[in-house]
Amino acid sequence: MAKEIGAVSTVLKGEVDGIILTGGLAYDHRFTSWVKERVDFIASIHIYPGEDELSALVQGVLRVLRGEEEAKEYV
Repeated sequence: MAKEIGAVSTVLKGEVDGIILTGGLAYDHRFTSWVKERVDFIASIHIYPGEDELSALVQGVLRVLRGEEEAKEYV
């Protein structure tokens, strides 16, 4: 994870506003500590544990059903 954060920071030329760790792994203090030790010099780190993917999918479907957004088809 730290290696990928570092790789992305080079693409952004070091202009990183913040690093967000989320998902189920963000509940693991040991994991987040290891990542923080390796990347905290790049930008401030924010940890939001939890998995909200299903909620986001439901909200997207509701927007399509209400006609607020068009469904996208990926071929």
